[in-house]
Amino acid sequence: MISIPGGRIHERIQRQVQGPGLAELVLAAVFFILLYAWSIDRAAAQTPPAYQIAAGDRIGVTVIGQPDLSGEATVDQVGNLRLPIVGDIRAINLTPSELEKSIAGSLEQGYVRNPVVSVKITEYRPIYVLGMVRAPGSYPYREGVSVLGAIARAGGIGATEIQQTSILSELLLADERVRLLEINRASLLTKRARLIAQQNSVDKIDFPDITGSVIDATRMAQIRDSEQRAFDSERKAEQQELEALQKQIPRLDAEIASLKQQATLETQQRDLNHQLVADYEALLKTGLGRKPTYIETKREEARIDGNIERLRSDALRADLAVTEVQFKITELHNTYQRRVMSDLRDTDRALLDLTVSLPSAQRARAARAQQVGMLSAEQAQQPTITVISAKGSTVVKLDSAVDALLQPGDVVQVGSLFAPTLPMPLDELGIARDKKAQAPSQPKTSETAASQGAAPASTVN
Repeated sequence: MISIPGGRIHERIQRQVQGPGLAELVLAAVFFILLYAWSIDRAAAQTPPAYQIAAGDRIGVTVIGQPDLSGEATVDQVGNLRLPIVGDIRAINLTPSELEKSIAGSLEQGYVRNPVVSVKITEYRPIYVLGMVRAPGSYPYREGVSVLGAIARAGGIGATEIQQTSILSELLLADERVRLLEINRASLLTKRARLIAQQNSVDKIDFPDITGSVIDATRMAQIRDSEQRAFDSERKAEQQELEALQKQIPRLDAEIASLKQQATLETQQRDLNHQLVADYEALLKTGLGRKPTYIETKREEARIDGNIERLRSDALRADLAVTEVQFKITELHNTYQRRVMSDLRDTDRALLDLTVSLPSAQRARAARAQQVGMLSAEQAQQPTITVISAKGSTVVKLDSAVDALLQPGDVVQVGSLFAPTLPMPLDELGIARDKKAQAPSQPKTSETAASQGAAPASTVN
């Protein structure tokens, strides 16, 4: 981080403002260059990294065309994900894309040929809210939850007046609802763009430009990447099934040609046998032919006729199989299109519902914010809020803004975990005892002890 001695530079500029010259211009240019570099460095530091899977996350694994290998499992404390047949797969500290490649590589080892794997985090590890809140503890992580939202779910920040706390809590809940609806809207619009691309059978998704959204660029990129992976997986699965069906047509055509060739040869054999039968009939009329030989020749003629009819029947059956394969190809495309149309209808219906619920939630948040704005500065003062994020084996403690978005496993600490202790000077024991007597008594209960406990071990590992 670049440190800017802004006060000194500003002081020097003020001292020499009465006599503008080259030195003042150079000094001002240096100041603005340092300010620009500092803003770039701060923006880069605030970019959140890609989410990595950790112990406690519940993972949904889908292997296209292999329902027995698909399902959900929870990452254990060791960091492994147990899958059918394959067994334990290392999942901790991997992104969903990296885990997809790892699972696909394991399945290729003699289990599935060219597996198409899709990984989705169905349930994140919980977040923890501690300190000066009404209901400290762990809470399920929700996509897009902010520090304000987490505090609201913990009952809000403790205050002296219940009514003011209730209004603030309602504001936090209203703000969280607006954020969740905004994320849901962005996800639905992105999904709709993907479904339209599948419906039109194009190679690229035309993602919409979602302006005015409260979602940060990183989270929006994650939503788009998820839809792009789903788009690629669907197209690949359909293409594989289509190629498998198309490969059957040349084989059936070759079989039909072979059957027709055999029928032609049998027809020629039958023509020769007809001449032989005619010769035997002439000999029988003159008394020179033997009747058993004639009967055997007629039997051969009947066998040849039977072979010809069988070959023609087989050729018709193979031709019918070609028609069935072509019908399956058409039905395959129609099946994917019907599924896309069904998902598109559901998505449009959900977006239509948001046109009502989102403006209503925004008006409710504005009303609560107006009520909170009526409080005095002293009443609205809030304790320090700190977010502790567990990254690998290192705990990073960050002073967080109230609108910052949380990640799974984060710990939100509001104020101090313990009640403040008053100083007791050695030379003023009487004054110290008076101060201690004036301090509000807080009887210890099991609930209070639980609220003052340290963060669970899973958040600091």
